[in-house]
Amino acid sequence: MKFFWSAAAAVFLVLFNMGYVFHEPLMGAWFQQREAAIAREQFIIPLIGVAFVCYSLVLAYLFPIYRAYYAASPLVSTAVRFGILMGFVWDALQGGIIEVATFKMPFSVFLVDSGYHVFVEGTMAGLVLAAVARWAGDPAR
Repeated sequence: MKFFWSAAAAVFLVLFNMGYVFHEPLMGAWFQQREAAIAREQFIIPLIGVAFVCYSLVLAYLFPIYRAYYAASPLVSTAVRFGILMGFVWDALQGGIIEVATFKMPFSVFLVDSGYHVFVEGTMAGLVLAAVARWAGDPAR
């Protein structure tokens, strides 16, 4: 339980804040220009927070299972692979491709946004999970 709650909290804090920095100060103008026809004028930040809480809880729950399967592999590379896989499943596959299919969203937005969620956010999630696992005890051991 120490790993679960610590990992969920750490992943949430890092990814939620990192997501803000990427989607607003860094790329906000770019996204607003390309999503003007489909984007809300004001984001519903609490709802975004709920999504990140759910995502963090799912990652913290599933990582020990994934880690146990790859117990003989190095912790950090296993955690990064897990984070990238979860980013792909959570965002690119389910959300990103379906959004392109259901909204008039430019494909470039899908590539940039899902690329961020899979490779940057997924890698960071894996690194956070590995750090918590080192601190709280490797869940595979």
